[in-house]
Amino acid sequence: MTNWAAISWYSAGPIITLNGQIAVSDYMDIIGNQAHLLIQMLFPNSNAVFWDDSSFIHTARSVLSWFEEHEDALQHLTWPAQ
Repeated sequence: MTNWAAISWYSAGPIITLNGQIAVSDYMDIIGNQAHLLIQMLFPNSNAVFWDDSSFIHTARSVLSWFEEHEDALQHLTWPAQ
């Protein structure tokens, strides 16, 4: 089970629970079609930080490319910081 949450100084988004293993393609769909929209609503000034751990799906080439393409809207950090 995996939990997602969006938290800021000013507000909090919903906690989303995902069951089972998540493939890279599933993760790409989630960040591209769900998380990105939530980030845009919560952080309209493009000052969001998207933080994840260094699991395989978070560091896949396609995922890192997606974050590079959207770096003007959010900063991507990996925990632990590298």
